[in-house]
Amino acid sequence: MATIEPFTGVIYNQRVEHDLGTVLAPPYDVISSGMQDELYGRSPHNVVRLILGRQFSDDSDANNRYTRAAGVLRNWMDDGTLTRTEAPAIYLYAQRYTVEGTARERVGFMCRIKLSPLGKDVHPHERTLAGPKLDRLMLTRACRMNFSPVFGLYADEGRALDTLFARHMEHAVPDVDVTDAENVEHRMWIITDPAVTGEAKRFMADKPVVIADGHHRYETALNYRNERRAAEGDPAGDQPYDFGLMYLSNIHGQGFTVLPTHRMVGELESPPTAEALANKLAADFDITPLRANHARAEELVAGLRGAGRKGPSFAVYTGGGKALMITLKPGVAASVTGPAAELLGRLDVIALQELVFEKTLGVTKADVEAKRRVSYTIDPREAMGRVDEGAVNFAFLMNPTGAEQVMRVALGGGVMPQKSTYFYPKLISGLVMNPLY
Repeated sequence: MATIEPFTGVIYNQRVEHDLGTVLAPPYDVISSGMQDELYGRSPHNVVRLILGRQFSDDSDANNRYTRAAGVLRNWMDDGTLTRTEAPAIYLYAQRYTVEGTARERVGFMCRIKLSPLGKDVHPHERTLAGPKLDRLMLTRACRMNFSPVFGLYADEGRALDTLFARHMEHAVPDVDVTDAENVEHRMWIITDPAVTGEAKRFMADKPVVIADGHHRYETALNYRNERRAAEGDPAGDQPYDFGLMYLSNIHGQGFTVLPTHRMVGELESPPTAEALANKLAADFDITPLRANHARAEELVAGLRGAGRKGPSFAVYTGGGKALMITLKPGVAASVTGPAAELLGRLDVIALQELVFEKTLGVTKADVEAKRRVSYTIDPREAMGRVDEGAVNFAFLMNPTGAEQVMRVALGGGVMPQKSTYFYPKLISGLVMNPLY
């Protein structure tokens, strides 16, 4: 179960940086090259210089994005741009946002969590790739710092911590209050009161945690811990690197939003027509041909939502105004073995991968892992528009995977394909960092 601790975090010094909106950034893995340039231009102290520094053609082992990040970090600590909190704290973090015209607020808190092998106290729900883990490991080695939190889920229908935090939010002024380019308001309270931090620690002691986002960062933290312990002769007692930075939020709290991640499939040698695809899938799925238009994608999304109430469903846009509504037939399940097989076999993302991509289109798991043939977006209009442009062959629109489904699969030992979930909004980087020394 989760062992959490308050910690003396590294934060931006607001006596030096008066406008934190200029120095915070999205998570590194959603920063495009254009966004990277914009963040560099926003402030000489933007956290992008730490989490995703620029690369140059003459980079070497002695001078690269990781060594430069370490140098920037040292300079900012020395000149007071960054500072340590005065006492161990947990960092209450609330995000106000609007989705589909509804205002919501997701609340959680950041802390240190004792690292344990995946599947013991902390459970994954998605597969990971080697490349991002090596990148984050090299950054951690150079800087000895967690710059961005892993996003963890726990379940508490009684909302004990939510109630505790709501009282604090009602009576205390936030230490940070910024609104980002997507109009998401990020507020953070630094809580050093031992009564509150102690209650959070006690409450989480019997709660398993499921990773919502940041699987690569968690595995990197484990790898780094193992390296440090081996290099230092496996010292007795907890060391700073035995912990990682995590944001924890209750799936039964207010404001949880999981968006679907739509799939675009391209580079097929002989893509079937809409009619041929329907014939190929008819053994496993109930299929309804539809007329559709990318300019009115929300109509197809609404129909998909209704189909999803009958069973695992997705819609495929084949171009030329044609679409198929596809629902897994009762009694049919994708062939899945191992933990949580029964749950996984009836998930729409698994049915899509096994019964459509693999069985019908010849798009393998190796293709998906190598980022061949399949790309992703949370915007259904974009997905359908790319079919009409001829950039891809098909757009598969998905329903969201619920947070409770994620918890059930993960705690049952199962893992979903990559991009099964998109927890919105993303956590902003730069609010608090966790030193590993």
